Amino acid sequence: MLCQFNFKNFKSFYNEATLDMQATSISEHEESLLMDLDGQKFLPLAVIYGPNGGGKSTVLEAFAFLVNAVMHPIYMLKDEEKAKRKNSIKAVPFKFIRKSIEEPSEFEVFFRIKGAEYKYTLKLKKNVIVYESLFKQRINGKKASKLFVRDSNMGSIEVGQQLKSIDVTGVSETIPFLSYVKILKEIEVINEVVQWFDNCNMINYDNPFMDLRVFLPESDNGRNIMLKMLQEMDIDIFDYRVEELEGKDKIRIFTKHVVEDQEYELDLGEESSGTRKLFSFLPLIIEALQRGGVMIIDEMDAKLHPKLIRYIIELFSNPKSNPNKAQLIFTSHDLTTMKKEVFRRDEIWFVAKDKNQSSKLYSLVEIKDEDGKSIRKDATFDKQYLEGRYGADPYLRRCLNWEEEL
Repeated sequence: MLCQFNFKNFKSFYNEATLDMQATSISEHEESLLMDLDGQKFLPLAVIYGPNGGGKSTVLEAFAFLVNAVMHPIYMLKDEEKAKRKNSIKAVPFKFIRKSIEEPSEFEVFFRIKGAEYKYTLKLKKNVIVYESLFKQRINGKKASKLFVRDSNMGSIEVGQQLKSIDVTGVSETIPFLSYVKILKEIEVINEVVQWFDNCNMINYDNPFMDLRVFLPESDNGRNIMLKMLQEMDIDIFDYRVEELEGKDKIRIFTKHVVEDQEYELDLGEESSGTRKLFSFLPLIIEALQRGGVMIIDEMDAKLHPKLIRYIIELFSNPKSNPNKAQLIFTSHDLTTMKKEVFRRDEIWFVAKDKNQSSKLYSLVEIKDEDGKSIRKDATFDKQYLEGRYGADPYLRRCLNWEEEL
């Protein structure tokens, strides 16, 4: 499970930002929480709201950058097909403060695997690694153990007992040591950590159908689950077939419909954009729910009816459909789901820019009103957001009322 993600000096964020997936001590939707062995509770969901250009997507890109930094060297040598599918994101620093260009971009993630919590840190300057470390601590353990620490100022890589057999000389300054060890040797603890990163997927709709060939379910069980989901969403598709195009590394997908007892086929390209979008990410959602993992979706609400968004949210918030403790993190403009019936207050996040054009990230549960009191759990979140009480979109109410101001 993802516990917490921190980053700084990346694109529109200069100061450190924290996306915390640890549940706070509030009472709403407790049945949806993911409980670990020590009783610690984590969030199955996080949704990020804010204006266009505010930095919502940057939060997801920062996480995707860290995942890709670890996985891309491994894919290049062991899974070239996966390497082609991963988006290339560079560690671009904040540019509105001169000193930021000379400072590293920093990324830090806490996550749990099989009764242990890991802390992985990566700092880069012009895509050269200046610091990297990995620590492991048993849940309820008193002290974290060092797996490795890499510091360019020290000019060396210090390894813990489990990595003593690794030759630390000659490691490229642009390749994470974590990736280097995985490529070089099979070590259980490193395999588990890398597998956690591999189980994190981000969907970006700049090219929404690039992964269809790879991610459509191959098993009958996966296919049946996907068709069941479509039918539960009232999408009138009872089956689909895949046609391999001769001489091309491409496929055509045909959806099957029944109208007045007659069966018809449509090319997926003839379906609505919303249906095409569902075909592009439902397989990944099914995969996340089946194995447990982190699913990242930018602008999940684009071209989807609020009813479908609500359905996808409930897949992760319902323990019956999410027994393996998968987590969904997404950005949205859809206010129909910004309600107490859908989210806990600590699952709702906002992004806004300060006077220096630096983005900041904060959750609804952190916000205080003019009397210093927290936002009530029975508040109308969407209405108060539109009124500008949460600070993430101060111009929205003015835009909605522009006719009255003329």
